[in-house]
Amino acid sequence: MIAVIFDLELMKRFRKGQPSEIVEIGACKVDLQSRSITDQFQVYITPKRGQISKSTRKFIKMSEEDTKKAVPFNIGIEQFRKWLGTDEYYLCSWGKDDRAHFINQSVQYKIPLDWLVNYNDIQKPISKMLSEDINNQIGLKNALNIAGIELTGKSHRGIDDAINTAALFIKFLDRFDLEKNSLSEKEIKLHYKKYKRSRFRHLESVTKKV
Repeated sequence: MIAVIFDLELMKRFRKGQPSEIVEIGACKVDLQSRSITDQFQVYITPKRGQISKSTRKFIKMSEEDTKKAVPFNIGIEQFRKWLGTDEYYLCSWGKDDRAHFINQSVQYKIPLDWLVNYNDIQKPISKMLSEDINNQIGLKNALNIAGIELTGKSHRGIDDAINTAALFIKFLDRFDLEKNSLSEKEIKLHYKKYKRSRFRHLESVTKKV
């Protein structure tokens, strides 16, 4: 069995309540027996408006050449699903937010979420190992520093953050358990309701300004 460590980068928001849009998916596969990265995945996503803002591109270190490779979300997520393959896997990320963004945006596009299984937030257990404050959720860069792991690539670049998260995952793998689970219809509906409320507030604020 493998673990898939993923990281999402989002469009920078400029208004309160403005929905977040995924602009990059970065991920890598970790073989649990050899404890090594065996494959990598990266795709840039074109937002609904068709253009990734300059401030977002700067934040995620996206080049002009990268913008030409960006694809619509439905195509990008299908590429990711195919890359996941048919063998059993765990899905892991540094914090739960990325999972929520996957759910929200997939529901908007009416894309099945049967692939989002065996999810584990590894930020929580690793933070407990690195900090005396059990409620402290340590940022990725700080966690790498405390763990004595050299940063690979650039922060806030999806594929590099996924690789760095995988390094922490491999280092502490023996000290926490991975859970098997599935995504319920109730949770999908709950996330979608939150999205609609957020979207309504955003449209309301835009109308007022106009």
